[in-house]
Amino acid sequence: MMFLGLTYISHSKRKLTEDMRMQLMRECQVRNAHNDVSGLLLYQEGYFLQYIEGQPDMIRMVFQRIMQDTRHENVELISEEVLMQRRFPLWTMFFRDYDFVYPHIRQDYAELTSLAKVIEALENEPNLQKTMFDFLKNTHDQDS
Repeated sequence: MMFLGLTYISHSKRKLTEDMRMQLMRECQVRNAHNDVSGLLLYQEGYFLQYIEGQPDMIRMVFQRIMQDTRHENVELISEEVLMQRRFPLWTMFFRDYDFVYPHIRQDYAELTSLAKVIEALENEPNLQKTMFDFLKNTHDQDS
């Protein structure tokens, strides 16, 4: 069986509260479970980075819906690749809100473990790994 993995970045058209971001994450998890899609969604200061994987036709359909979603803009496709197996088979949508989580990462063993899983899953994909790290360090590294 073949899968398609797709990564994109977008920007929210309006400021999202923490509650709004959590609601969005829950919607993604339910929809992805229904569509047999797995992946991860990162949020930081109005920007989203999402990686989704699943059956190629479903991933293309989901991405079309994402591109038409009026809640965000500047949707930029970063990568699209054929996979022989999923990278994140157990995550209907791993979500991290780095506006909320980032200051606590060093003290949070579970967060470090989750990030280690992401890094391990992307071990053979240095470009995708770099994209995610670049996304996360865009603004916060300037604060430390």
